[in-house]
This record gives sequence, C-alpha cells and structure tokens, in this order.
Amino acid sequence: MPSRRAVLLSSLSLAACAGAPSGAAPFKPGLGPHAVAVTNLDLQDAAQGKDIPIRVASPRDLKGAPYPVIVFSPGGGSARDDYVRVGDHWASHGYVVISITHMDARILGFNIATAGAAMQKVTLSRMADMRAVVQNLDELSRRLDLHIDKTRLVAAGHSMGGGTAMVATGLKLKGKSGGGVIEMENPGFKALVLISDPGKNPMMPDEPWMQIALPTFVYTGTNDLGEDSKAGGKSPRGNDAVPNPVAAAVPKTYLFVDGVNHYLGGLMCRSDVPGPQDFTGLAALNGTSTAFLDAVMKNDAGAKRFLAEPTVATKVLAAATDGRARLSTR
Repeated sequence: MPSRRAVLLSSLSLAACAGAPSGAAPFKPGLGPHAVAVTNLDLQDAAQGKDIPIRVASPRDLKGAPYPVIVFSPGGGSARDDYVRVGDHWASHGYVVISITHMDARILGFNIATAGAAMQKVTLSRMADMRAVVQNLDELSRRLDLHIDKTRLVAAGHSMGGGTAMVATGLKLKGKSGGGVIEMENPGFKALVLISDPGKNPMMPDEPWMQIALPTFVYTGTNDLGEDSKAGGKSPRGNDAVPNPVAAAVPKTYLFVDGVNHYLGGLMCRSDVPGPQDFTGLAALNGTSTAFLDAVMKNDAGAKRFLAEPTVATKVLAAATDGRARLSTR
C-alpha cells in the first residue's frame, strides 16, 4: 500500500478571516477538526487501457464517517497536486477528496498550445477519468481503508476541469457550427462545485451551469480568466448548452470576489504566475464552498441557513474579506 502522510495547510489562510463575526460558524475558512492523510497512486482503468494518477486526501480519523466523496478535475495542463490548499481544506472538514491527473497534464509531457485536434481526445478522456474514479470507489476503499458514503458524491473542478465536472453532472454541449452533442451519463454525482465560472470562457455559453439539475456552487471574481472574462465575446467555434428545463428549479450558489484572479495569485493550479498570492480570496473560496458542501452533503442546518440568507452571508463575507466577497443565489 502506498505510504500516507499528514498534511498541514499554511496558517496564512486562516489569518485572512480572523475578523469574521463569532456567529459565523457555517463559514469555515480555517482548517477543520480532522488531520489529513494523503496518498498518491495510480488507478487502473481497463476501459481506457491506462493508469490514472490520483491523489486521495482523507480524514485520518473516523469521527463523522462514512465521509462524502469529492472527485476533482484540475484545469487544463494541471495535475493532482496543484490544488492542495483547497482539497486538503475540504478533507480536514470531513470529506474524501480524489484529485485526478488527466492526460493533458504538463507533467505528463502534454502541450495544450500545440495539441490541435488531440483536444477532442482529451475531452473524452477527462470524462472517462471521472467515471472511472466513481466506478472504482470500492477498490480504493479497500486499498486505502477509506470509510466513504458512495451515495454522497460531488463533482468539482477548476477552469477546464469545471467544464469536465459540468458534463459529468448532466450538462450537454453542442457546437455552434454543428456536430454531435458532448455528454455523459452521470455516474452518481449529487452536487457540483465550480472554481471559476466556465461561462466566462469564450468557448462556452454564458452561465452553462444554470442547465445543471443539481445543487451547484460557483466561485469567480473580477479577473477570473483575465481579459477574456471582461470582453464578453463568444467564439463562433464555441459551444451552446442544450436547455434542461428541470435545472431552473434547483438554486445555484454564486460567490463573487472582487479582484480575484484565475490562479489566486499562484496559490492554486499554477505557481509560476504573477502574484501577489491571494490568501483572502482563498479563504473566501474555502470557507464558503465548505458551507455549501456541508449544507447539501451533510444536511447541516447552520450551513443551510447561511446559504438561504445571502444578504446575511455577504455581511459575514464582507467582514472576513475587507468587503471583497459577496454571495448570491441564482
């Protein structure tokens, strides 16, 4: 069995929200009560004829077990270890987080900039990776002695990984210039977490997550996707979302943080981008996404009230982020 190690996150992420009101228990920007164990391993996927590198972060104790499972899809070119400040935060609050290294990862020698037609294979492989992880949860539980609840599954992703997670939870995309529909059967996900709004990508329709018939959390900000997020233009080679009339009845939680950029100044996805590192933005993301997860996966009454009262929640967020963050329901 692969070795396991405890992981501690930087205490700087806690300092950003030290001023939060004492009654803001559902907002959890700091580490949770669980020490975190991490295992990196390869998951054999016979359907694709390959091994899928994954990173599993889980609580070291069994208090609160069995735990919900979050399957995380990284952004284009990124890998399983590029989001530890988010994934390990969730694990410390009682979640098993499985992060995937897809075939387009830079560490595997793939270059998205020169991939061309190979990106179609990447899209399909990413979807297959998400499915394979869910289908192999029993094996992972045995190998790593995980105590999980397979009925409480969350798909999550950043940037391109958000697109992957959306398709895995029911979004159907159709190219503007024709062609088939990109879709996959949901393997059992009950909620969706999007770090970055995929609708700000010129290749994607506006707010595609509004066509998801599952509880959804979306995190974005002023400089998410850089100038592309401000231009508003859509590529004629992009995609349209196939309407899902059932989705409108399911409210979506939307967190916006002023000044935040696509990489939190190098705190996730890529460490080689210009700073400064945005620990306040990270705390807003971690604290609010954890409240969302607790509400929809653990039926936590306090977290549900927090999400149901976005005006009150925004006051909490404003106090914790110098007025940068605000929450709304779509």
